[in-house]
Amino acid sequence: MKDYNIFINITKEVLDLVKPGDLVKVNDWKKPLKVIAVSENYFAMARKLFGKWEYSVCEKKLWEGVKYNSMIGGKFHVGTDSWVFGSPTWLDFDCEGYDFDNLEASQAYIKSFELPEGDIGHSCISPRNAVPIASICIKSN
Repeated sequence: MKDYNIFINITKEVLDLVKPGDLVKVNDWKKPLKVIAVSENYFAMARKLFGKWEYSVCEKKLWEGVKYNSMIGGKFHVGTDSWVFGSPTWLDFDCEGYDFDNLEASQAYIKSFELPEGDIGHSCISPRNAVPIASICIKSN
């Protein structure tokens, strides 16, 4: 874990330290994801694995629910988005699926999480696979 800053007391201030280009490991991840895009309340991380993107989005807001699948009220969570067939944001940039090499599209993607709920194109973290953040390791470049 050389050069990583390790945090076990997860706060909004800790998550606000994350910036594009940082490498992040959450909980028991063995391999880090690279931070691609950051907004006020979210950041997207990704890496290419055998030509396909592995990605995750971190919500920098405490979840207000009680318990749902692995999600726990009063915790910060990380997971994929809730789009079943992929976020429509990528279609606006003529991307074939998720393409975090396209920085303009990645910025638009992370901004889609900031849209008001109910707006067309609004993204959110999927409660089907989101997990609470117990620890986060951040390596800044």
